Amino acid sequence: MEGPTGTLARVVMWVGLAALACSAQASGADKPPSFEGVQAAAKAGSAEAENDLGNRYLQGAGVARDEVQAAIWYRKAAEQGYAPAQSALGGLYLHGVGVPRDAMQASDWIHKAAEQGEALAQSDLGMMYLKGIAVPQDDAQAILWLRKAAEQGSPAGQYNLASLYQRGGAGLAEDDAEAIRWYVKAAVQAASQLGVRQSRQKLCEYRGENSVWCSEVDTPGAFGPVDDLVAAAEGGDAKAQSALGDMYQRGLGVQKDATQSADWYSKAAASGYAPAQAMLGYMYYEGIGVPKDTDAGLSLYCKAAAQGNSRARANLEIMRIYGQFDPKECSVRLAR
Repeated sequence: MEGPTGTLARVVMWVGLAALACSAQASGADKPPSFEGVQAAAKAGSAEAENDLGNRYLQGAGVARDEVQAAIWYRKAAEQGYAPAQSALGGLYLHGVGVPRDAMQASDWIHKAAEQGEALAQSDLGMMYLKGIAVPQDDAQAILWLRKAAEQGSPAGQYNLASLYQRGGAGLAEDDAEAIRWYVKAAVQAASQLGVRQSRQKLCEYRGENSVWCSEVDTPGAFGPVDDLVAAAEGGDAKAQSALGDMYQRGLGVQKDATQSADWYSKAAASGYAPAQAMLGYMYYEGIGVPKDTDAGLSLYCKAAAQGNSRARANLEIMRIYGQFDPKECSVRLAR
């Protein structure tokens, strides 16, 4: 998948890796055991309880949040070969949460979990191969692991695989029918799981018979008649310009056109409109509708983030997590 993207599309880039706390396996019981009960079982050596205790410390569920303790208990379970804990511990190492950041340790634990069939770890491993994080970049391995996760029913894996089919990435031929098939498999699952809401949004954007998904996600709403928007946009209305950027980007009421999208976002961004700056930053960062220019993309993200734009801030945080950019450098860019 691409580099950091707009939040509306791909948490996008890293469904699975980007939301560490959500990687913990939630208990399916109606009445989960007490913290004391889980703690006693963990101290007795139950790997499942050790993992559960790690989840609780990481999430602050029934106990004060303590990332170091979470890592300690995940490690105990992981060293017993418990795959969910191996996956979670790998995530901690990848993000530097409760342990020093260590991509190689992350890769090792995530690989162990993936080899045992842990679906979320398989999705994470696929993304690591796709981006070359602690492993050689390898499209074939990326597809192999993402498909394993998707075929196991992981909505994170299904979403990531569908996204590649949608854009024709990692050596796959562009195939909207196959993309929709995987998005639907993810979309019908519980919304609390990684990849589900994103898949519903993608299906909504396809419109037609998939418009039923629009009521299941936070959608942009009605944009209004295109002619009215164009008139307002040509008169200098930044919100209208940004709305046209959205419409051309997604093909909502107009023919999808990335170049037109970037042009309208550029007009709005020049007026200082933060949402347009964030989206144009994404397009420059990825080379969509404009020549790829990561420096310009970063500067636009910084401008939007300085105005409090949540999408830009999220993307900068993702970059910080993966060592791609330090948001503290934004002050230098803004001073230029």
